[in-house]
Amino acid sequence: RKRGIIAANMSCPPAASVSDGSYEGVRRRPVPVHYDWHVAPSQGDDGEDDDDGVVFEEEQPTKFQEYVGMLCDYVFWILLAYCAANLLLWIGEQLGLIHPHFEEWMPVRWWHSDPHGVQKKLFENATSGAVTAAQFEGLKKWIIGGPGGWVSPKLTVVDYLSERGRYERRLEVKEVVEQDEILVRLPLSHVLSSDFCKQDLTDSTIRQVVDAQKKHTETIEISAWTWITLYMIAHSRKGAISASESWRFDSLLRTEYVDAALSYIPIFWDDENLHWLNGTDLLNIHVLDMHAAIETEYHKITYMVPSIQDSIPVIEFKKWAMVVMSRGETVDLPDRENKTRTVPQLAIMPLIDLVDHHLPMPDQPLFTDDDLLKFQERGSHTNISYSADSAAVILRAKERLDPKVAVTVGYGVRSNADYLLYHGFTMPREWSDLTICTQYGMIELPLPENMPIWKSQFLAHPYRFAVPACPNRKSTPHVIIGAARFLVASEQDVLDFEARLIKDPSLLDATPVFRGDKFLHHSVREALVNVCDTKAQPPLCRSPLSWENERAAWALVKKQTLARVVAHITSTDEDDRILREDDSRNSLSVNQRHAVIVRREEKMTLQRWCSIVLKIAGFLDTPAGEAECGITRIPDSETLENHEPRVRPRYWQQLLDLGKPGEVTDFPTSCRAR
Repeated sequence: RKRGIIAANMSCPPAASVSDGSYEGVRRRPVPVHYDWHVAPSQGDDGEDDDDGVVFEEEQPTKFQEYVGMLCDYVFWILLAYCAANLLLWIGEQLGLIHPHFEEWMPVRWWHSDPHGVQKKLFENATSGAVTAAQFEGLKKWIIGGPGGWVSPKLTVVDYLSERGRYERRLEVKEVVEQDEILVRLPLSHVLSSDFCKQDLTDSTIRQVVDAQKKHTETIEISAWTWITLYMIAHSRKGAISASESWRFDSLLRTEYVDAALSYIPIFWDDENLHWLNGTDLLNIHVLDMHAAIETEYHKITYMVPSIQDSIPVIEFKKWAMVVMSRGETVDLPDRENKTRTVPQLAIMPLIDLVDHHLPMPDQPLFTDDDLLKFQERGSHTNISYSADSAAVILRAKERLDPKVAVTVGYGVRSNADYLLYHGFTMPREWSDLTICTQYGMIELPLPENMPIWKSQFLAHPYRFAVPACPNRKSTPHVIIGAARFLVASEQDVLDFEARLIKDPSLLDATPVFRGDKFLHHSVREALVNVCDTKAQPPLCRSPLSWENERAAWALVKKQTLARVVAHITSTDEDDRILREDDSRNSLSVNQRHAVIVRREEKMTLQRWCSIVLKIAGFLDTPAGEAECGITRIPDSETLENHEPRVRPRYWQQLLDLGKPGEVTDFPTSCRAR
């Protein structure tokens, strides 16, 4: 028989041949086949198949298997490169060679190019054509047409130019108004509360947002002022189309009046005016927070109803949102779920919202919250309240008003920064001198570097704290000090305090949770949960953990306070000089003068707090300070407010004494902005 022949492009040993048809010396098994081999047919005439020279080819992978293998290789190397890159970045950060960079958020801004010009134009148009009188009559007719609505015939609306050509409209009385006389009775159906605006079925945008909120799988909370803003936008557009007299007073002037009024509010200032606020908390914190709050609400509603983004630009939404915040008033109104009771609600009250702010200059400095309430009650000329009997919001005179006297109400004793941020005005600088002890500064505590895991899991980000210029019984810096204790606490501080707490549970106001024998073998994390309030944000240690911990906590607050002082770019003396010069020359614009008054007040507040911090921190570094770190407890019979701690260190009384009138009169050089 002829054997099969393997023809190949490479040499191979010849096949062995034996006689008698046997296959001695041949090991029959499949062998690897190279791709450049081919199998040749056997040559012979007997047609018999012989398996001696057959080569078995192994099965080749399919195209799908090849692609999957390539993909797995690709993913493997990408992940390996990603891990290596992150490792290098981490090493670089630890060595200080590189620093992470995050894209800075920038708010969407708008400002008027010529605010002074539009003020002048509005005043000329209003006075030359008796526009205001006609609009006021239309508004009175709309209010009287409501159930129980009424407007006193003694009221009128007057156009005038206030400080440096600023156009204003205000309510005045034409005749004598006696005490307790009703000036306006605004029906509840005409009060723009969030519940009222949310139920408006005439506007498709509001209906879409309501339906989307109900159908959405997530719970998306929308603020009260957002509903009022959407209502104001919708009906101002309807008023522009139909020129109906059934709509509100301010929107009849629409764009010009709104733009003119908003040009005095800092979130609508241009860069030149904002420059005067450099270094202040108003610019660095509050203005940005206001932008962020409004844009967050806008993104919520556009997320639920994407078509809103095309119909309502973010700038238009931001303008009307600020109109609502500046003219809105919190008043007790019937609860939607329980009509028998009232709850505080934000609302726009047409006509009543033209009542300006007025509080007289205090005769003497104000120090406590009680002083504020008494002064506000005496200083306000009118009162706004809801009457269940008439189902209306009533504007009532609290005292006798002479003819041509403005109808005013007190917005409350607040900081000039607050007045400016929400309403676009400030009180005179003397107001700051008399109310400084009612003001609060802002101090931020950063997260410590290389923070242990047992502590870091409770801290999400750095925190800002409001600190009182004059600590008093109802307002102490217990929150910032409690947070500072937590930030600087060492493992030994926590474990040692826990050991003392086992013996004396009265060291904490709240009773710690003992867990039997396991309590004696707690890890530092479990001990931390027992000795500090880790559920609060920020987490707080409400009692001193040790003398060293208390000193370190006040040292941290002192360091951050001094850093905040240095951040101011001008001194209070320089601000006083600028204001005195402006008094004689009128060299500043309205916004610039407001900015100087606000930044001066902010620095005065900060330097008074700074002086107190330096005194307490210095005292704690003495042996007497160590002794005063012991715990005392306020009797249960004494009522505490604002979550003031009942268990507190003994030196806390010294802190309260420093907040009293006349205790801090000189300010260290380090506390003065340069």
